Amino acid sequence: MRPASGAPYLEKLPGPLLGPFNSPSSALLAACRKILRKPHANAGRHDRQDFDVRWRVSSEYCAWLYYTPDQNYVVSKLTDQSKVDPLHRSKSCLLPSVVDDPRYPPDSIKYIYALHNHPYGSELTENDIHFIVSEGVAHGFESETKDGRLRLSIVAFFSRDVAEPSCDGFHQYIPLTGQLLQWTRDGKRWQCEQTGRVQWSESRQRTFTVKKENRPCERSTTP
Repeated sequence: MRPASGAPYLEKLPGPLLGPFNSPSSALLAACRKILRKPHANAGRHDRQDFDVRWRVSSEYCAWLYYTPDQNYVVSKLTDQSKVDPLHRSKSCLLPSVVDDPRYPPDSIKYIYALHNHPYGSELTENDIHFIVSEGVAHGFESETKDGRLRLSIVAFFSRDVAEPSCDGFHQYIPLTGQLLQWTRDGKRWQCEQTGRVQWSESRQRTFTVKKENRPCERSTTP
């Protein structure tokens, strides 16, 4: 969904679209499949001959994965609202900060994952990192659930196949730990690699640097 022509950007995103799910990983992977099958969600490899055309028409879709008072995980409806870049240098879905699920009081919803796709599988952007930190300030950086305390994070899904997109992996940033992770799937087996760590400056400018790292994730075998 998106605002009508000439209307302001959506400030709330209705829910639900998918769910309920019993676990965050089930909800996450269902959302991955749903988003990557949307029209033009995948532009393919950067070195493909037709990449420029696919990139120009590609779209980012975004949603929230949230936890409800009845102890379920739910995915909000999707939006593809975005700021237009006339030079086609970037794609950026504008995720509203608030989910409007009429079944629950607004302050009873717990925000777990900010979800979106990257059309050619690129890493998380500076805007992605700043966005999820601002959402952590608004909603909290971790939430108490039936599965323990879950840390807020932002996720960017990608697929390797343009013709028949599948959930092949995603990039993840967890503000509370600073970790940048890359999850990839080989058949039914998932692998997690820590690709870096975000280090914030002590100034008021809210700037950060990324320290590159390449090592297996600790204690993580499934998303």
